[in-house]
Amino acid sequence: MQYIAHTATEQGNEDQLLKDHLQRSQALAEGFASGTGLTKTAGLLALLHDVGKYSDKFQAYIHKAKQDPASVKRGSVDHATAGGQILLHAFDEPYLGQLVSNVLISHHNTLGIKDYLATPENSPFLDRIDKPIDDLPTIKQRFYTEVMAAPSFQILVDKVAQELQQYLENVRQEIEKVYHNEAECDEELRRVIFFTQKTLSSILIDADRTDTMAFEEGKVADCADRTTLFVTYHKKLLARLRAFGEPTTEINKLRNRLSEQCDDFAERGDGIYTLSSPTGAGKTIASLRYALHEAAKNKKRQIIYVIPYTSIIEQNAQVFRNLLNGDPDDDTNILEFHSNVAKKSDSTRDGDENDIDRLDLAESSWDSPIIVTTMVQFLNTIFAKGTKNARRFHNLLNAVLVFDEIQNLPLRTTKLFNAAINYLATYGHSDILLCTATQPSLDRLTDGIRLSKDHELIPDLTDTFEKFRRVEIINRSNKQMDADELADLLQEVYAKTHSVLAIVNTKGATRVIYDRLEDQVPGAYHLSTNMCPVHRKNVLKEIKQRLKEGKPTLCISTQLIEAGVDISFKTVVRSLTGVDSIAQAAGRCNRNGELTVGQVYLVDPMPALERLTKLPEIDRAKGVTETLLYKLDQLTDLLNPNWVQRYFERYYHEQAAYLGYPCHECPRRLDLYSMLTGSQILKESDYQQERELMWAGDAETIARHFEVIPGDTVGVLVPYQKGKDLIYDLNGTPSDLTIQNLKDLFHRAQPYLVNVYQNQLNNLLTQGIIVPLSILSTSDTMVYAVTDERYYDPKLGLISHSTDPLAVDDYIF
Repeated sequence: MQYIAHTATEQGNEDQLLKDHLQRSQALAEGFASGTGLTKTAGLLALLHDVGKYSDKFQAYIHKAKQDPASVKRGSVDHATAGGQILLHAFDEPYLGQLVSNVLISHHNTLGIKDYLATPENSPFLDRIDKPIDDLPTIKQRFYTEVMAAPSFQILVDKVAQELQQYLENVRQEIEKVYHNEAECDEELRRVIFFTQKTLSSILIDADRTDTMAFEEGKVADCADRTTLFVTYHKKLLARLRAFGEPTTEINKLRNRLSEQCDDFAERGDGIYTLSSPTGAGKTIASLRYALHEAAKNKKRQIIYVIPYTSIIEQNAQVFRNLLNGDPDDDTNILEFHSNVAKKSDSTRDGDENDIDRLDLAESSWDSPIIVTTMVQFLNTIFAKGTKNARRFHNLLNAVLVFDEIQNLPLRTTKLFNAAINYLATYGHSDILLCTATQPSLDRLTDGIRLSKDHELIPDLTDTFEKFRRVEIINRSNKQMDADELADLLQEVYAKTHSVLAIVNTKGATRVIYDRLEDQVPGAYHLSTNMCPVHRKNVLKEIKQRLKEGKPTLCISTQLIEAGVDISFKTVVRSLTGVDSIAQAAGRCNRNGELTVGQVYLVDPMPALERLTKLPEIDRAKGVTETLLYKLDQLTDLLNPNWVQRYFERYYHEQAAYLGYPCHECPRRLDLYSMLTGSQILKESDYQQERELMWAGDAETIARHFEVIPGDTVGVLVPYQKGKDLIYDLNGTPSDLTIQNLKDLFHRAQPYLVNVYQNQLNNLLTQGIIVPLSILSTSDTMVYAVTDERYYDPKLGLISHSTDPLAVDDYIF
């Protein structure tokens, strides 16, 4: 009898044999794990992950599904637990068996690795690992007969045990370099184990899905080496920079010097480094130069460029494409990743997925050489629910990670971020660069990041910042203003310079002020994340051209324009917020030294206009800034690195209770950061004595509650330019959409997505503004789209019914 892993979707094609899927997944997993010190472990997990499909029950299910898909419930037969049980009992050391078997039984769990202890009295891991499997002896025998003989299997298990023991010994040695207290060492070890399991889980999921996708496409998957590409790109970048000629202005000379410093610094190798570059100093290109040099020299798999969730990523991606390959539409080598395109139905939110469908396979696994994404997506990859997220995590290892505007890290994720970065740099062999004009001193916190020795790329910070000073600050925040008063101020400064950027804290406020000025001021523009990335890019292009030609221009925007946008106005009006955001806003004023000095006005909108109760981090940051303003003799000193440091020290001190992601919904535990280890609950549990339960990480609980921003957001495809064609193609005949077709469409869809909150999505669905596309009739995964062009405004982006124009404008994300 032939045992099947997956049935062919095309009539007449052969099914995929189970033994082939297991062996090919093993080879892929070993390739993905290269350099981690866990190659054999990853391979063993992949070899066993679907061994449960050797059961009579599963084979009966898959043959029945092949004949009549409607006659079975997809994913109704558990095939993950058998491998976990086999693996657990194959190890002599319980702590090793528990570490890896949990990875295996959880590879279809939408919440990730099973909690070892949800409460002191409840172990989801043990509940699953103890689940009776009637035909386990039959499953094992068929595996030994078809895939690997029992003696060879035990030899492999013993080698994996040795590999794991060596890995843990290496980890312990690294920990003891940092911590000298035994309790602290043990706590750090448990944090590393949490991320190690994440790594193994990610490799397993990706190997499984990559091989399944290759089978669907009739191909053989492999692990690509990007070194040659990175070498080529680095040479091209240097050639392009040389082609600009020698800089003539003082600012461009400084930018050129910074770029060369970054290139030279890349010789340092793996670690956590900082680039404290003043706004307008050209750090986008300088950091790309650093990343390419490092990736080429040290054979990194990927470059991942992470920018704030309040910013726009398409500009950086476009700069990279223009400099490196000249292809503005390249989403293969340089991928913008804004959001998942497809979304699972709520029926599987907290349980195992109903098998893997074609839409899951088509979603990006971040296998492109260069990824440009947001902090939201980066953090989701590590901590959020969904196997799509988990699949990407291993691509953060052996990579160059560049964090642009790191000061915008969401406050409550701070300790989780620090722990992840420490793991990726120390044990994941990744090189990490934290870029900003306003370094947030993450290393000075309890449980902070561990910066490398001599970590700063710019040796003379104070002098460099002084040379880049181009603005003065004018404080108008001593009196709160309503929308009409703000509009009057903007008209006043607009009359003086005809070049004004106004930045406020919410989309609702942006829209209200724009509505007051749209017909009053020539050249008025609106920018917010209700507009898809291509739309924003086109508006910015038009604004830049007007500024270049000296035409009167007023742009009213959310803070998305503050990070990574190369644009220069004569005057900036900034709604009061944190010092870091004020510095970023100032970086859009007199950026290239066109004036002797530009002016940055600080204003304080009425609470009813911005409604910051829904944005507590901005509200708290605003309070700290107000305190500092009264202590300054010269307001412009607020942008000095010393005052920025004082701001962050005070901000983090006042907000210390929020840094670990407090989560009061979780019984007996207060924050998600403490759940990385679960040490305290393990001490309280009887399981440690009765069952020798060694670990206590709470990955499921973390995933269930983790949201970078309160309220899940969902990517919605909008009918802007090529978005119309994408909606049409995705709504086509399902049989015409191959896996590769879908993957290509999903990549191309990224710049045409608008993220909306779940409650907003529900409202828009009820109104019929958004509809789910029925791409595959058998899929429980959906793609949402706006199919009525009346609800995508050419100036405002996604809008709701005209009688409720602000329904989707209340938040910023």
